[in-house]
Amino acid sequence: MLKQRNIWMMVLMLFILTAYSHPLTVTTKQIKYTNELMEVDLNIPIVSGSVNPSFQRQVNGLLRKESLDLKRQVEKEAHENMAISKKEGFPYRLHAAVSNYEVTYNQHGILSIPVTLYSYTGGAHGMTVKVPNNFDFHTGKSLQLSDLFKKGTNYKQVIKDEIVAQIKKEDDLYFDNAIAVVQNMPNDQPYYMTKDGIVVYYGLYEIAPYAAGIREFLIPFSTLRPYMKIQLAQ
Repeated sequence: MLKQRNIWMMVLMLFILTAYSHPLTVTTKQIKYTNELMEVDLNIPIVSGSVNPSFQRQVNGLLRKESLDLKRQVEKEAHENMAISKKEGFPYRLHAAVSNYEVTYNQHGILSIPVTLYSYTGGAHGMTVKVPNNFDFHTGKSLQLSDLFKKGTNYKQVIKDEIVAQIKKEDDLYFDNAIAVVQNMPNDQPYYMTKDGIVVYYGLYEIAPYAAGIREFLIPFSTLRPYMKIQLAQ
């Protein structure tokens, strides 16, 4: 009986390891239309293929909410601005809500899928926000930057030093206080993973003018691996 139970345990472990060795599947649900108020083009990721269905539902709900919240907010402002334009007698500018995503890392149950949200509500230009979505389907949790590294390591200083070095190569692109902002990096600093390393990024106006866009800094795994939790670094 004990031998048979051990065999079943080995089979179960093999199943789990095999399941996590395959990448998750990500498909797209698109919501696209134009009316008198706004243009809507939402590309919502849907994750499937996980051995953790409860967490998978949670992730899909979160990813759907990010895009739908954008649409609702722009729609609310569109109704308000349309009413003002009719009352004041000036032309109304069609508003817009657009969401897109990229699967930047999808290995061994770890999924990194930043979502880009663009809104236009009649100003001089639209606004773009990149939402970090990093998930560990092993543990069923979202991963902050600090979750990737071993406790007690000085990983944050390593990252900051690399970003500062990159800023200094193109310092004319950045605000004067850009390095000071980087030095105050929080534990939940936005990032996403790629096959080559971790990309730490800063939103519009955080460290550079609007025209410079969202500033991204690749920190190679070759630099970070000594500080990382082993299962995330390989």
